Amino acid sequence: MKAESVHAALLLLVIAGLGLATFAALETVIPALQNSCSVSQFFSCHAVDASGHTTILMVQDWAIGIAGFVVLLGLEIPLFRTWRRDLLTGVLAVSGLGVVVAVYLGYVELDIIHALCPICFSTYVVDGLVFLLSLWLFLAGRTKPGTAPGEEAASATA
Repeated sequence: MKAESVHAALLLLVIAGLGLATFAALETVIPALQNSCSVSQFFSCHAVDASGHTTILMVQDWAIGIAGFVVLLGLEIPLFRTWRRDLLTGVLAVSGLGVVVAVYLGYVELDIIHALCPICFSTYVVDGLVFLLSLWLFLAGRTKPGTAPGEEAASATA
């Protein structure tokens, strides 16, 4: 897999995640949207939203998602253009924190609420993919376009 393709996929995933998190916010504000993603009693945005368990430290879960994806976008756009390793480390750290939050929120939905919001779950999956792709880039040692994975690390030690 080419690093350029992975960077492009990262950027697209972050934009998709921001869109999903924004939709999650809108479905909280516009009740008619909750019905659009409520497929059954278990797969129900409305059941999750009405549960009273959709905050962390009094911050709405959708606000955490929007903030996380905005930060990721703020890191990913310059990373896509410059291939700076510190930005890649930032993407990896923020998406890793997002995975921790997603696991917690998924636990709350499944074990406490006994319902799963398809939109929320989609944001969890997107964040997980962002984490895995940024981890792949980080471990490959790829920071500049046109270099093979590990090539920069090898030339730095020579």
